[in-house]
Amino acid sequence: MTRWLNKEARLGAAGAFFFTMSDQVMQTREIEITNRLGLHARACARIVQLASRFRCNVALSCGRRRASARNIVAVMLLAGAFGSMIRVETDGPDESAAMAAMLRLLGGGLGATA
Repeated sequence: MTRWLNKEARLGAAGAFFFTMSDQVMQTREIEITNRLGLHARACARIVQLASRFRCNVALSCGRRRASARNIVAVMLLAGAFGSMIRVETDGPDESAAMAAMLRLLGGGLGATA
């Protein structure tokens, strides 16, 4: 956890926050949950499945809770309801692609067809 202590925050393009530490950059974005059922089991499974495709670390925060997006139990315990804000953080080699994919999934209602 000492990695997080020396990072500086700056506002980047499109309202994204970038935290810098030497040559590493972490992307952070906030997005509203648009699925009327919130973070239910199937939606959490989609998040975990997507996050597991990338080599970078993907974390989600809702309120005061923070979870690895690769852990389905932790994501479900975020208890994100319809309309709540989710903070997405990506840190690693393919963080840009991971951030874009996570925002596409969350912004699209978590794959809901109804």
